[in-house]
Amino acid sequence: MPDADRRGDFPEMVTFTEIARRLNAGDYLTRPITRQGVRYIADHDPLWPVSRESWLRIGNAWAVPWAPIEAFFRSRTTRGRGPNKVVE
Repeated sequence: MPDADRRGDFPEMVTFTEIARRLNAGDYLTRPITRQGVRYIADHDPLWPVSRESWLRIGNAWAVPWAPIEAFFRSRTTRGRGPNKVVE
């Protein structure tokens, strides 16, 4: 169980705009990504770590917990849109 859940804290929630800003500011990507690019990955990559039922509506934006998203992009080997390609 994540530490935040054990302490009763809420996970850090971020919008798709904030996800794109953090990804572009960090060393996650080889080229910039937009919020639309992040959203496309969320909608189409079966490995996206946050189920749609867990998204939180805030005004006209959606927010998701940052920790699993950060881990997803940190471990993602294929850059670009769509799912990772499995090499057999």
